[in-house]
Amino acid sequence: MSNTQEFVVVNVIGGIAVLCSYVLGLLLYPGVRESLWGGVTGDWRPIFTISMLFSAIGYLAFCYFVVFKSNGEYSPLVENSALSILCALFLIASTVWMPSTIAYINTNQVLWWNLVVGSLWVTALSLVGLVFLVIGAKVEAPTLHKYLTIAGVTYIAFHCLILDAVIWAVKFPRLH
Repeated sequence: MSNTQEFVVVNVIGGIAVLCSYVLGLLLYPGVRESLWGGVTGDWRPIFTISMLFSAIGYLAFCYFVVFKSNGEYSPLVENSALSILCALFLIASTVWMPSTIAYINTNQVLWWNLVVGSLWVTALSLVGLVFLVIGAKVEAPTLHKYLTIAGVTYIAFHCLILDAVIWAVKFPRLH
């Protein structure tokens, strides 16, 4: 399997896992929907919601350019196995967030809170690693594709680091 195929498999399987964890969490535990916002209220909610949309678009743009430019300007990036490893870490940690947050809300156990916060930080730091990997990729000449890829992965890293791992975690009311 080529590195590009590996990248696609990681992102398809991981993306499905993340989406399933969110859908199942919201469907099976409708009573916790409001609690999942934690202390994010008022004007913060639209900011988080719009940012989530831009984050998803940014990550999809990153994936698109990596996959469809992998034989050209992104071949040095795709040749690096760290790309798929960081994406896998990001997607695994993102998958863990919803069920661990629901478990924390339902049990008030500090173990679950540690898993929630840990998953947010692994998510954020793996994305920060992707930012450095993309910026450091040696391409012949920087193009609009590279700048869009950097912008996309940087935005989702910003969202996951600042809005999720810092602001959401700080505002979330401690139940333990």
